[in-house]
Amino acid sequence: KFPDENEYEKFLNLHSGSFNAFTSSEHTNYYFDVAPDHLSGAIDRFSPFFISPLFTESATDREVNAVNSEHEKNIPNDYWRINQIEKALADSKHDFSKFGTGNKDTLDILPKEKGVSVRESLLEFHSTWYSSNIMSLVVLGKEDLDNLQDLVLTSFNAVIDKSVVVPEWKKAPFTEEHCGTLTYVVPVKDIRNLKIKWGIPDLTSQYPTLPCHYITHLLGHEGPGSLLSKLKNQGWVNSLGAGPSCGSKGFGFFVVNVDMTKEGIEHVFDIIQMVFQYLAMLKSQGPQQWIFKELQDLKAIKFKYKDKDEPQSYVSRLAGDMHTYPVLDVLTGGHLLSSWRPDLITEVLDQLTPQRMRVFVSAQKYAEKCKEKEKWYGAYYKSEKIPEKMIGSLSNCGFHENLRLPDKNNFIPSDFSQAPSDVYPG
Repeated sequence: KFPDENEYEKFLNLHSGSFNAFTSSEHTNYYFDVAPDHLSGAIDRFSPFFISPLFTESATDREVNAVNSEHEKNIPNDYWRINQIEKALADSKHDFSKFGTGNKDTLDILPKEKGVSVRESLLEFHSTWYSSNIMSLVVLGKEDLDNLQDLVLTSFNAVIDKSVVVPEWKKAPFTEEHCGTLTYVVPVKDIRNLKIKWGIPDLTSQYPTLPCHYITHLLGHEGPGSLLSKLKNQGWVNSLGAGPSCGSKGFGFFVVNVDMTKEGIEHVFDIIQMVFQYLAMLKSQGPQQWIFKELQDLKAIKFKYKDKDEPQSYVSRLAGDMHTYPVLDVLTGGHLLSSWRPDLITEVLDQLTPQRMRVFVSAQKYAEKCKEKEKWYGAYYKSEKIPEKMIGSLSNCGFHENLRLPDKNNFIPSDFSQAPSDVYPG
């Protein structure tokens, strides 16, 4: 219908629009915006991507170069460098261990050496995986719902349902041999970072209770008795964050990230020990329903009074969320807590042990000891098993007298009705 490969881009540019796309570990997400009166024309040009894509040789070559440019831009970025080292040190039989993006070598040079046509591989991938039963679509426009539905049915009705089953990785990317390790990394920037990472079950379906959110809140607490306040008092850290980290369908991660001071880098194991002392306190206290209630109330307030999203990012996010939440919960999933499940909180806490952790310490001071070079980003690192004696010490670290649960928050509002004007006269 539109043989000109630039038709979509030209139409959007002509009508005050923009477009982009990204690929995450499980999804590819395409999105655009356009002047309201031209939504129909934009969708008419957008839908053929999923029905009859051109995949011309020239466009394929340009995209390979674009991916390579993106990769080269990321080479000096410490986030990408450390992330790929984590992958390289995972189970080599697991898909998680693969190169996370792509470059000229993987998308052009190596395939040609093996007699593989990248364009044919793209067409085969599209033919296999672009199936309506695993696709989601969000459209926002000024038209009424009936007209929007007609527009969608007219444009996307030809997308074929191939009854594709979404892949699931039921095994974690870390076996016992990959855990209980300490990896030193030489960063590009003068940073001093400590990351403690655990594999945990895929808890996506537990969005009504968000057990990791409860643990994240307590580990990241900054008030009296908190982990951060004690570490700051020692002069060892600047900041601390914790929370679940994206895995893929079937597995997940939980991470504690610490930005250390110059003094703190000399006390890595002391910091790790204090993390486990805090976790030991949480386990001994058990999940507290009053803490969950505070989080539940705060999330409800935030959701009720949240600002409107920018339309393009809103539809892009919702299209992704439709793969995560049932349709009835897609607007509120992740925003509201509705179910108190202390057993799930305990289940996650039980996973956060010294035996199951992977520790990554990044600092330029390790340049002399790091001789191994990661293949794709060229980052230097050294990985070693943590001595059993140290694992045992962390497993029996006991409690720290200055670490405790936060005080109750007595300032969470519950009445949002407007006060009479005579109470607060102008």
